[in-house]
Amino acid sequence: MVGKGTPGWLIAFYIIGMLLTGTLNTLCTKIQFTLSSVGINGQPELFHKPWFATLNMLFAMGLVGVIDKLVRMCTGSRSDKETPLMIDEAPMSKEEGANGNAGISYRNKVLLVAYPAAFDIAATALCAVGMLYIPASVWQMLRGSSIVFAAIFSILFLKRKMYSFNWLGLGLCVLGVCMVGVASVMGESDSSSAGGSAEDMVVGMSLVLMGQVVQAAQIIAEEFLMKSVDLPAMQIVGLEGFWGTLIMVFIVYPFLWVMPGSDGGHLEDPFDTFAMLANSPVLLSVVLAFLFSCGTFNATGIAVTASLSGVHRMMLDASRTVMIWGFGLWVHYRVDPNSAFGEVWTQYSYLQLVGFVVLVSGQAVYSEVLKVPGLSYPPPQMASPTPSAALNLCSPLPREAVN
Repeated sequence: MVGKGTPGWLIAFYIIGMLLTGTLNTLCTKIQFTLSSVGINGQPELFHKPWFATLNMLFAMGLVGVIDKLVRMCTGSRSDKETPLMIDEAPMSKEEGANGNAGISYRNKVLLVAYPAAFDIAATALCAVGMLYIPASVWQMLRGSSIVFAAIFSILFLKRKMYSFNWLGLGLCVLGVCMVGVASVMGESDSSSAGGSAEDMVVGMSLVLMGQVVQAAQIIAEEFLMKSVDLPAMQIVGLEGFWGTLIMVFIVYPFLWVMPGSDGGHLEDPFDTFAMLANSPVLLSVVLAFLFSCGTFNATGIAVTASLSGVHRMMLDASRTVMIWGFGLWVHYRVDPNSAFGEVWTQYSYLQLVGFVVLVSGQAVYSEVLKVPGLSYPPPQMASPTPSAALNLCSPLPREAVN
């Protein structure tokens, strides 16, 4: 596991890898929803399978844990049980160990990870369904709202103290999200882009924001459990993927099967999903690319968090929006103006761009990356109430947190 003192060239490699694979991850998620294939009924249909996208994300996270375990075994690294997740924290004293996580068995630590995994499923599914209705760039921008909800939950449940710069940062985040939302809805009403109607845009944005509320709850749950679940970060990611995959296979999918819906009479039909994958090499390739990008994004994101900090990762993660937005514009104006993945530049796009800048600025102010003259800041030894992002990787977010 990397840590402080990592060579600069290696940190740059992790950052570039995180940006490229994170962008590919979002693009693959959106692209698969725009592709068609022949389903189990023999008729072509769009691949609108948001729950399958959620399963893919969790499976990729599980693979990260498997690969990390194999690497440790091959390199002779010390046991996972001995490597702490909180890399930047000083070792616990004997008194702290007697009253803290030393009394929790390894088995119980593994079981505790199932709780944030359940939150991750709900958050990822809401965001995946929301992506069916909105452009990928808008989806990526709205993910930045999770910092607002995480801060609110940290005040309510973790009793965090908020400083004036924290409130200013949150205010800017709210303003930025509102600007992005208004610009997106107005731009959809004003154009004939392939993104759908203004009503669809509102539905999609509402689902994504609901997903960020759940994602924030996940981040707070992770933060609360971190000192108890004192496991390596890569193992945490793998365990979340393991538990999440089990929950999806044995609880979520049976529920989706028995509930009536538009997917062959079910909310989502897994047999139809695999039939569509088997009948479309292009669709299958996009799904496999998603698995690769999601796993790699998690691994490089964890490395960035360990080498720098979760705050740096959050800011770098936000910059992916520009790459995703630029790709959508390129598709519309240079490849296919009728593509469902393309994005149109409207008279409101300037407002959307300004909203994105305001949103990122708010995140930077909240996290003390940008310091505002005249405002008081806590002493260096007092950590700012920035929600932990060490686990939120691939969720269609900072799992950033490392989403």
